[in-house]
Amino acid sequence: MINVTILEDEPSAAANLKAHIDRFGAENGRAFSVTVFDNAVSLLENYSAEADIVFMDIQMPMMNGMDAARKIRERDTDVVIVFVTNLAQYAIEGYEVGAYDFVLKPVRYDAFAMKMERLCRMIDHKADSDTLVFSGKGGMRRVGTGEITYIEVSNHDMTVHTENGEFRVRGSLSSMKAKLDEKHFVLCNSCYLVNLAYVKCVEGECVVVGRDRLRISQPKRKSFLGEVAKYLGGSV
Repeated sequence: MINVTILEDEPSAAANLKAHIDRFGAENGRAFSVTVFDNAVSLLENYSAEADIVFMDIQMPMMNGMDAARKIRERDTDVVIVFVTNLAQYAIEGYEVGAYDFVLKPVRYDAFAMKMERLCRMIDHKADSDTLVFSGKGGMRRVGTGEITYIEVSNHDMTVHTENGEFRVRGSLSSMKAKLDEKHFVLCNSCYLVNLAYVKCVEGECVVVGRDRLRISQPKRKSFLGEVAKYLGGSV
């Protein structure tokens, strides 16, 4: 069961989004529990940390969706936030609150279903996530493998990029690859170990991982694209 919260003040838009979720569930054998709020104040007063995905309109009365997202992030660093808007200029600001993606209005089913497939895979990946323990100058840190978007190495330092920030530790990509091989982590070049659950697209010589663009090296290109295609169940 995936718990979905919708924040949308237009009843027709909320009903349309819920209908898309119900259809996606029926077509893909997925079970969803959907809760709808028509204002951000009510959402925050009744917010449950059991939510897996929150679809949020941005232009709202009383409190806009962006401010509501900031308050949700103070309570819940794990929930997947997707903004539903007809204003693409909010994209950069949305990344500041850890928004995973944007859905443009009017929401059409085919595009929505593609995003839902990716969201469901990511949530499944989180559920199967193991915990890694990293030690560094700042002390010990526990991170679920499903939270890691990619790992970057420079000299003997690694930067672990997650949905909610990054931190540096000592280590090597080869040792991390050995630990994460069965968790769908693949090298796109000698500097980046990528979690395929966060790959949004491949554009020329780069792969978009979360909100970052990483270069795919020529020696790794064939094997990396093969792993991406295998993971997505299609072709790249």
